[in-house]
Amino acid sequence: MSLQQPESPPRRDSLASLFPSEEEEERKGPEAAGAAAAQQGGYEIPARLRTLHNLVIQYAGQGRYEVAVPLCRQALEDLERSSGHCHPDVATMLNILALVYRDQNKYKEATDLLHDALQIREQTLGPEHPAVAATLNNLAVLYGKRGRYREAEPLCQRALEIREKVPTPLPDPEEPLSCVALPMHPEHVLGADHPDVAKQLNNLALLCQNQGKFEDVERHYVRALSIYEALGGPHDPNVAKTKNNLVRTSAGVGCLPWGGT
Repeated sequence: MSLQQPESPPRRDSLASLFPSEEEEERKGPEAAGAAAAQQGGYEIPARLRTLHNLVIQYAGQGRYEVAVPLCRQALEDLERSSGHCHPDVATMLNILALVYRDQNKYKEATDLLHDALQIREQTLGPEHPAVAATLNNLAVLYGKRGRYREAEPLCQRALEIREKVPTPLPDPEEPLSCVALPMHPEHVLGADHPDVAKQLNNLALLCQNQGKFEDVERHYVRALSIYEALGGPHDPNVAKTKNNLVRTSAGVGCLPWGGT
């Protein structure tokens, strides 16, 4: 598959599908094809958007985009009226709507919305917030689906760097986590050996593999494998998946279709 083959329909048979991205972590069945901004590294969907988020997943999972899209748009308008455009909840809604568009192969619309969400999150939450990493990863996935691997790689790399030092909040048992900037305390840093880091390394390896950067591919997979083995032991399913990726790399598998991580 050519690296410069944009806008082609996503394939489901590539290694990329083994390591789901933010929204796919929330999907409960193989038929679900909706959008979500899932909890990652200390960030989760704000409470006031959680019910809407679940409805969007339900409708989109049924292929009822004619319901899911207006639902998202109406919520976005309501949020902008009540909170203004530059608000973290608006960014979350933009992210959800973008991922619905992505599932419909409306890549340009999805890209524009994700860039808008990224700008809002950087301004309101700070450039190293986990929500910023989530949006960067979703943008990288979108570019990967379009065959734009060179543009996707630095986005994925930056998401990795954020995840390596993102703070882990101490949850209040009475309240859900909110979409707020979190203080950086060394004892709460996820660090280089967190599973979120391993997942990001797998995404980065796939992007490098599609560009023929095989030394980088092996380095990223080896590091991801060591994280999974340390955390889950040799029987962790992610260990087998990552070993399979390494075997394919060693076998000289070149450009792979981006299947939708």
